[in-house]
Amino acid sequence: MTESRNVTHSVVIETTPELAFEALTRTGELREWFCDEAHTQVQPGGRYEVCWNQGYRADGRFTELEAPRHAVTTWRGSGEPGETAVRFTATALDQGVEVSVRHSGFGPGSEWDGAVAQAERGWASGLENLKSVLETGVDLRLARMPFMGILYDYWNAERAAKEGIAVDHGIYVTDTVEGSGARAAGLGRADIIVAIDGVPTDSVDALQPVLSPRRAGDTIHLELVRGQKRETVALTLGSRPMEVPASPEALAQGLATRFAETDAALKASLQGVSEEEAERAPALGEWSVKQVLAHLSTGERDTQCYLFEVAQGGWPEGVEGNPEAALARYGAVLSVTRSLEGMLERLLADEAETIAMLRLLPRETAVHKARMRRIGQIMYYHPNHTQDHIGQIEAAIQAVRGS
Repeated sequence: MTESRNVTHSVVIETTPELAFEALTRTGELREWFCDEAHTQVQPGGRYEVCWNQGYRADGRFTELEAPRHAVTTWRGSGEPGETAVRFTATALDQGVEVSVRHSGFGPGSEWDGAVAQAERGWASGLENLKSVLETGVDLRLARMPFMGILYDYWNAERAAKEGIAVDHGIYVTDTVEGSGARAAGLGRADIIVAIDGVPTDSVDALQPVLSPRRAGDTIHLELVRGQKRETVALTLGSRPMEVPASPEALAQGLATRFAETDAALKASLQGVSEEEAERAPALGEWSVKQVLAHLSTGERDTQCYLFEVAQGGWPEGVEGNPEAALARYGAVLSVTRSLEGMLERLLADEAETIAMLRLLPRETAVHKARMRRIGQIMYYHPNHTQDHIGQIEAAIQAVRGS
């Protein structure tokens, strides 16, 4: 009989067997602590697939399931000489749960050495992160990554021509995080990052491979395009903030306070604006005041869809914006809600619904700390979206009145 090798690891976590079992088997939960993508069918014979951005993937089928105690899946990883098996066990203790992983079936030959070493590293770091995610909501993979502190948007040739910026590729900065290296380095809205330490950054996807070898405290050099000029800026990387909201109610209350501030500024910018002024675009290809309000309203509803997906354990995937499709959507909104007052009321109602949705998040979402962290991160910066567009509204009014 051929001898095989096994890899075993375990950790004690302050959680319940049910939450631990979900984290080990469900699609959304696996992405929180273990992999970059996952697809699972939690049923006997159901599919189990996990993938990493670096190119490694493994797949198999559930051969045993006894929720919330244990599960067994076959495992075939990229480049590995054969199939192995992984057994997950969640054992309730007087305080917490012991989560164990036994990865078995590695052959004795040297062709298996790489797979064994990878399993040792992967399960050790994975279970460490599982404990962090279930107990605190903090993903150590993110927390340990260097942090620039930028908020960004898509960028293309059409936007470059419209905004008069001399590059049609790169990362468009919309804002920076207070206390971050980006804020200290003077980055601001409409800066386009085209390279980091000489490596081109044609899109946001280029950030991770450039930043992953670096650590907090390292200094990087960004090549920026600002209007028609190119500049090089030094930026010192920090640590990523990973605050988890105390409760859905606390998050809702914080959002309501920030909305009150931005809404007051928005109402002030619209004071005395006529229907005709609100309908006129300042120039060809630019938005009217009503189109900006339609953008804010539809964006609020998109945010609610995001909250709904995350609350269920999902990972909404963003798509690159299509300006023509967006204008058609805004036109549809304005064909139904025609008045300036009506558009403002619609936006305020949308914001109120977002706040109410946070307050009504189910207990299942609240006990999943990693879900609450993701929701909290997006909602913390969400009112900035309205604030960003108030300046656009004021400029549009001024241009229309001056023409």
